Amino acid sequence: MSGPLKCIFSLQKCLQTFATLRCLLPSVYISTRECKWSGVNLCPAFRIATFPGPTHSFSTDISKNDTCAVLQSQDEKNSDSDEDNTAQDEDILVSVITKGKQLSSSEWEKIKDQVLAKNRGINGSNIDAITIGLCGRFMQLDMGLSYLEHLSLSGKKLNIATIAQVMRMCYSCRLKGIDEQFILSMYENLHSRCPVLDGYTAESAILGLCLTRHWKVGLDLLDMAKLTCIPGGMEYNVLVKTAYDNNEPNISLRLINEMLQLGRSIRPEVFHAQLDYCNRMSAGEKVERWKMVEEILSMFVEHDLKPTVDVAERIRVWYLEAADPHTEVQAQLSSVTDGGICKSCQKYLNPITITKEEFGALQSAFMDKVVVGADIFRKSTPEEIKEFKNFVKMTAPYDMVIDGLNIAFTAGPKKALSSQALARTLHHVVKYFVMKSKKVLILGRKHMQTWSPCYMDYIYRNAHVFLADNLSQDDPLLLYAALYSGMGTKFLSRDLMRGHAYRLENKSLRSTFKLWQLQHQCQLKYVTQAGKVHLKFPLTFNPMAQVSRDGSWHIPYEMEFVGSPSQSFEAPTTWLCLRSGKLSPSLSQVRHKKISRMS
Repeated sequence: MSGPLKCIFSLQKCLQTFATLRCLLPSVYISTRECKWSGVNLCPAFRIATFPGPTHSFSTDISKNDTCAVLQSQDEKNSDSDEDNTAQDEDILVSVITKGKQLSSSEWEKIKDQVLAKNRGINGSNIDAITIGLCGRFMQLDMGLSYLEHLSLSGKKLNIATIAQVMRMCYSCRLKGIDEQFILSMYENLHSRCPVLDGYTAESAILGLCLTRHWKVGLDLLDMAKLTCIPGGMEYNVLVKTAYDNNEPNISLRLINEMLQLGRSIRPEVFHAQLDYCNRMSAGEKVERWKMVEEILSMFVEHDLKPTVDVAERIRVWYLEAADPHTEVQAQLSSVTDGGICKSCQKYLNPITITKEEFGALQSAFMDKVVVGADIFRKSTPEEIKEFKNFVKMTAPYDMVIDGLNIAFTAGPKKALSSQALARTLHHVVKYFVMKSKKVLILGRKHMQTWSPCYMDYIYRNAHVFLADNLSQDDPLLLYAALYSGMGTKFLSRDLMRGHAYRLENKSLRSTFKLWQLQHQCQLKYVTQAGKVHLKFPLTFNPMAQVSRDGSWHIPYEMEFVGSPSQSFEAPTTWLCLRSGKLSPSLSQVRHKKISRMS
């Protein structure tokens, strides 16, 4: 290996170790550590020679809900006692900071002495970063600047952790107007002392730099963060929004694609920035603006995105404004029946459609990448996989594949249930399908052999049963059996199977897997004492954003930003319906990439 490559790999290893230690030792923080590479500029592109320029006010209308709880990750990693102690120490600082009363340097020093005298979670190494972090959390910019002035008068040099919190404070308080030169000087201080940053510090620098004309430096910092971690959603969202604000849509779209590949959620601020960009570029021409908005809607369709209600309302209004005055249009915030009928336009939503080719590709990819891939052998053995595949080959196809242990525990908490109660629940579920003349496969664990014979005997007589080792992972086996059996096979499990979808190699396969799952997974609600089984059956319609052949749109939306994928298979209850009876050419022309899910 060449010298430069050795240097890079050695640097990556150091950064990974550093990031780990930083998480394990939060109270020490990274504050007392001077970067050992400060004498060598490994990333010359990051250096900014001079920073002339006027005060910059980041006044774009952004929700304040995304203000970072800057100390959350630090607090979460402390022991319980350290958490309690730090919280008590913070109470003093919180009380002072939230009052917003300007303090003199001597007053700040007394408060610091009072906090440090307790000798708990806050110490001389981290008190500055914690104080600035709290100023950012409570958006008390003036208090933060006052504290920094105190540190300057005291002759105390800001450590790396404190500078990082200053950058975060600037972002949290961006609506108050921040001096751009102040942010850039902070970054220059940070970069000159530590040209290679860990993921958290890089994110902090990105947040601050995105308030300045040098925001593109944040793109390099994002690449740097990837050396030691998988970047979070915060820096991605801020960079995407900033790129749109600066009329750089190509950068935004590239970052959005990265975000979606990583499973990061797109915040409402990004969608608003997209709409603002469309408005600027169309120069007020409403039909042209709508054509650009259709590109955004196409992204919703392709990636199963859900805007918040404020974004949906803005799109609704623009649709009406772009319509031909002589054309009847509908643009309403609506809902959908259990059968998939829009209550606004009374039209059926598109069905879930998977072609034979798509299903075949999913079968092949899942069996190659998930079932026989390296991951499953961590919780199973090649011998067991071979035995199971032979078993399926001999007994398939099935009508229903059941996760036996998962379904049995639907009866209640694991520790509170006897093996007889577990067997009883599974018995009633199997009987439900047998009475409907369904061919059933039960996947379970070998310890289920000890369950009550009076219930298990019925299961063995009326269903195919495969019991894996107690430590084996049975979800891939369940999905393998269901996929192997063909499009007509359904499966019963409460598990969302999200991790298995992520192992598929590309977006198209993951999309097909999700659609197949929505179309084939049943869920057990409960079993009554009398043995009556209540199930939730798969959806009959596509619950994702969609466009019909006539150019009408149905977009599910959320009342507020959730920030994580849905934890259930419930269909969205709130939808944006955009439809016209006789569309004008401008509205009927759908300008987007090929959407494979269109009916």
